[in-house]
Amino acid sequence: MKNTAFRYEFTARELRYILFFKKVCPRCGGKLEKRKEFEIKKGSDFVDKRGYYLPKNADVKHYLYFYDCQQCGARYPLRELADQKG
Repeated sequence: MKNTAFRYEFTARELRYILFFKKVCPRCGGKLEKRKEFEIKKGSDFVDKRGYYLPKNADVKHYLYFYDCQQCGARYPLRELADQKG
């Protein structure tokens, strides 16, 4: 399957967490390891606020970030960690 587009989506808090905060598990204090995963969606699933629309039949690789704790095995989505830091 060939993807015709890709998409990263970050809020300001999420980007700030990625760039500036130390990646520590809120549960046990262990080191968090970043995992990048993706899902394939159709272009019609995304509506952009800037007026940029992907073709409806385009296969879009939508990237998502998760953090896994090396000590306790907990898994956190980026949005959850960014919201905790405020």
